[in-house]
Amino acid sequence: MKQLTLILTSLLLLTGCSDDRMKITLDNTLPFDRTAETVEISLGDIMTALPGCIPTELVVTDRKGTEVPSQLIRAGSQEPRSLIFQADVKSGSSSVYYIARGIPAVYAKKAYGRFVPERMDDYAWENDRVAFRIYGPALIAKDGPSNGIDVWIKRTDKMVIDRWYADYLSGKNTYHDDNGEGCDCYKVGRTLGAGAMAPFVDDSLWLAINFETWETLDNGPLRTSFRLTYPPFMVRDKLVTETRTFSLDAGSQMNLVTEEYSGLDNEFTVAAGIVMRDEGSPILFPPEMNSIAYRLDGGEGGITYIGTVLTSPATAVKELEGHLLIVTRYSPGTALHYYTGAGWSKWGFPSDKAWSDYINEFSQRVSSPLKVKINW
Repeated sequence: MKQLTLILTSLLLLTGCSDDRMKITLDNTLPFDRTAETVEISLGDIMTALPGCIPTELVVTDRKGTEVPSQLIRAGSQEPRSLIFQADVKSGSSSVYYIARGIPAVYAKKAYGRFVPERMDDYAWENDRVAFRIYGPALIAKDGPSNGIDVWIKRTDKMVIDRWYADYLSGKNTYHDDNGEGCDCYKVGRTLGAGAMAPFVDDSLWLAINFETWETLDNGPLRTSFRLTYPPFMVRDKLVTETRTFSLDAGSQMNLVTEEYSGLDNEFTVAAGIVMRDEGSPILFPPEMNSIAYRLDGGEGGITYIGTVLTSPATAVKELEGHLLIVTRYSPGTALHYYTGAGWSKWGFPSDKAWSDYINEFSQRVSSPLKVKINW
């Protein structure tokens, strides 16, 4: 499991440390190895350990001194707020990394996204495992409204969305067919698609329409993130507005999604949903996992797997309005975080069990983040 974008709590130990580097110890309390898991360190902590350092001149190394790719996180601001890198920590063990002054190498891009005005205002994003898109305002006139999440399955670690769009628009190829790297074989329509969220009030889903504005917040090499705003839509007799923020890290099948709603005064229920098709079936989990999953059998095209993991307690899992739903509560004025993503039987997930195991481990990682100790 290669993505957990929850900010990890730092245990600050005031011990002797050289001004040349900052020591970070990561403890894994879970009974399995955690590989290429994202660690995020605030720039304030780094500046305390390395006074006067220049954020763009920081290098992360492992215990052996090997440089580890990193990325400054701006979250839409001009100035960086934190630094991320990806760590390996064996089961029940710890790993040590260092942040030091230096000129970082140029790292290969493993996460990327952009607004695609040439294809009716899509926003598309990807990493070295999977790709997604979501629909903008220009598409409404052609296909009607849809605020669900689309999946592009991949079997290459290369960034492909720019080339796939270019080939599609030039008539060279269509991304709806697998040309050896994957394809868009997932249909969204007027649904939540692959795990989008909506208010779930009076035992009904209340769907927004296509996003209205977009803002890219960060864009590689390890994380791509962006924010979408939606025009007001009706929930019962109230107009509600919605903001969604997506974040996808290298190596992960799962997006971190942050939902913010305004317009309702009291706590209400929301549901993340996976659209159900005749050729698909749910994969069931015990309630304590706060997770749902689905398999969509594409015949010779393989099986597309979808999974959604909440960070807040699920109040129900149900099949309703053509969706597999996982329901939780939302408090006005807060942000709700959850994860949703996809995998493919032709690249990494050859069986239902492989996908179930992935979601199971991911759920445990969400509830038990790496313990981060900073020494300065």
